[in-house]
Amino acid sequence: MEFSSPPRWQYALRLLRYAVNSACAAMRNLWTSMHRQARSIRYLHAMEWNRAAARRTEERLYRIIAERSRPYAEEARAHERQSLTSGELKLLAYTRRAAATANRNNVTRAAAYLSVYNQHPELHWALLAHIVSRNGGWSLTDLQGEWLPHIMSPAERLWSFRMLERSNALIFHDAFPQLLLYDASRREGRSLFHLLPHLGISGFMVPFWESFWVQPDSPLLTTALIINEQNVIERSVVQHEQFCEQVIVKWDFRLHGWLQMNQVVIPLGVPAVQKPTVPLVGLTLEDFSNLDERIAFGRKLYALLFYAPGIHGRALSFMRGVPHTGSRADYWPQAFTTHPSTQDHMKLPVTHWAYSPRLADAWPDEPLPPVGASDWFVDERMLKHLHPTRPPLHADMTLPHDRLWKETASLAGFIHPSRTQHS
Repeated sequence: MEFSSPPRWQYALRLLRYAVNSACAAMRNLWTSMHRQARSIRYLHAMEWNRAAARRTEERLYRIIAERSRPYAEEARAHERQSLTSGELKLLAYTRRAAATANRNNVTRAAAYLSVYNQHPELHWALLAHIVSRNGGWSLTDLQGEWLPHIMSPAERLWSFRMLERSNALIFHDAFPQLLLYDASRREGRSLFHLLPHLGISGFMVPFWESFWVQPDSPLLTTALIINEQNVIERSVVQHEQFCEQVIVKWDFRLHGWLQMNQVVIPLGVPAVQKPTVPLVGLTLEDFSNLDERIAFGRKLYALLFYAPGIHGRALSFMRGVPHTGSRADYWPQAFTTHPSTQDHMKLPVTHWAYSPRLADAWPDEPLPPVGASDWFVDERMLKHLHPTRPPLHADMTLPHDRLWKETASLAGFIHPSRTQHS
């Protein structure tokens, strides 16, 4: 059956309508959040941690900053490297190899994070990283999917892939060895966190892991990991000259923020034939280039996943029940398909399944280039983020996510009303 492509003005009107509806929905959500905050804030599960342990850890961080300014600091670190035992050297070598093997691509990273959480559910950050990795994979495959090839040039999509892939790979390169070292400490029955600096981990993390070993406090450790990992990518990716020029300052990247396209969604349950539309919760990152905003976003997402009523168990059932492929069909099979259409996609009806490829069908593996050994923790600026966070009051993303893809389809039709998927 042939479908005619609507004229360009119809796409423009459709895009305008969706944009107005999104703005109205945002205002309604704000009003609803304020109303719920007045009535329901007492029912929220507030994130709490041991304030005495947090205060002791913060005091240690101030001492670390002071010690680094002393002239003999580098000599002391060199002496520590020389005093490692053969067993510790073997453990370091194993940890590096295991992390490099699991860092092959987005799918292997997501699987590794979930495996750690299943073994050590006290490591909340591993589950948070798993769902963020899933979202990262969906963003990667969007670049080769139904709509973005109509909006972005091949070069723009390649640079976006490189930036997203580098960000996720760098975080894994830094964080996964920490998780493995915790696992090794549990197996040996003693703290091995003095080895963290030998793996290139920031000195910022050492007091948190040592405190966690003595007195486990999942919210405090998770918050520290969120702060650390966003600082890891700040200089190497966000402030990197090429990524700034080729991606971050480009109009199409900024468009993601304007159109609320930087959504991180958490599916609540496993899709089934009887109920293919799984409800979603999540948040939208407005400005990826802002370090403080990324940290605040990560903390809110963590609070949502672990402390909002009725979220954690349903989210975990999806994460354990649906293998990650990189395709959005993993969570919404009623809206996305892994099979590309042979017809001109702009001529298909709005109700057709949108193409969302698996990662293996969209991008080849991209090895992580050598990582520098500099430590981002040089002053106390990031300590302002060390406080508990309440979960957001309004995080339903089911309708906003549906509107997002309708807006994207209309934008693609307006920019290239007759261009095919593979042009």
